[in-house]
Amino acid sequence: MLFCVQKRMSHMNVHMRRMYMSTKKESWKQTFYTIFAGQAFSLLGSAVVQFSIIWWLTEKTGSALVLTIASMAGFLPQALVGPFAGTIVDRLDRKKIMIAADMFIALVSLALAILFLSGIEPPVWVFYAVLGLRSIGTAFHMPSMQASIPLIAPEDQLMKVQGWIQTLTSAVSMAGPMLGAFLLAYFSMETVLLLDVAGALLASAALLLVHIPNPERSVPEEGERGMRSEIKAGLRELMKSRGLVVITAAIGFTSFVYVPVGALFTLMVLSHFGKGAWHAGVVEFSFAAGMLVGSILLGSWGARQNRVYLLTGGIALLGLGLFFSGLLPASGFVGFVLLSGLMGISGPLCLSECSPRSFQR
Repeated sequence: MLFCVQKRMSHMNVHMRRMYMSTKKESWKQTFYTIFAGQAFSLLGSAVVQFSIIWWLTEKTGSALVLTIASMAGFLPQALVGPFAGTIVDRLDRKKIMIAADMFIALVSLALAILFLSGIEPPVWVFYAVLGLRSIGTAFHMPSMQASIPLIAPEDQLMKVQGWIQTLTSAVSMAGPMLGAFLLAYFSMETVLLLDVAGALLASAALLLVHIPNPERSVPEEGERGMRSEIKAGLRELMKSRGLVVITAAIGFTSFVYVPVGALFTLMVLSHFGKGAWHAGVVEFSFAAGMLVGSILLGSWGARQNRVYLLTGGIALLGLGLFFSGLLPASGFVGFVLLSGLMGISGPLCLSECSPRSFQR
């Protein structure tokens, strides 16, 4: 009889473990989809506002210098803060950082919207400040979101989940400019900014509904001293490979040169081709679609190739696209759209992962 009771208890334990694993499986999916839906609204709102601000500056100033400074304002803070932001994200609650970053970006958009609602046309420097502050918020938001995925999804589902994230990023990059062009055609700038605020609120509300675990730290170093040691450790790892240093410098230089040129696309659409916001959105859509194609090519074919060659080819492809774009006549808008897609393909190649082994002959 005792044997029968033990056997029955064993069956019950197996059944309970299965129920637990099934519940856990459904639980992580529910958590991920809740975050995914909220972040979709947040990222789309940010993409719309980014395009709208650049187009507003293009129409109001028509100045290449203004657009160049605006691009650097939206790029440099994130590039400078990024390494420190990554260290902070690793040490603090990712969920709280994501909410704080979303709300910070929303407050910046809200402040600009209030200026427009007050009947005040903000000077150009205000837009520089807005782009810079939003860039700082993004420097904390993106690493937090990316670092949260392995804490939510099971290891055997990470590739699938990362695919969803990449698809979302590509979709937002394509839809954002198109939606921004549509909204600017029928609504005011303050309406566009308030929609971004609404998207950030939805994303934050979604995060409040879920639990994101924090990883256990193997070395319990706290405070500024621990952060400095982690940054120094990362730099030491980088300096161990001369090839990685060269590649990092090349990527940094390419980004520094290309980011301002990318913002001039809207000015080229307006002044050279004589087109409007809708056409600028088409150009941005083509570039984002090219990046999606480049990601697919890199995933299916690039894994077997030397990453250094891929990086070099990506930079060369980008340079050729820019060169031929500069030769287009005023009637060559369609050619510019196609070349933008070609330059988009180079993006994932330029960002392909390189390891020290890639430099071995």
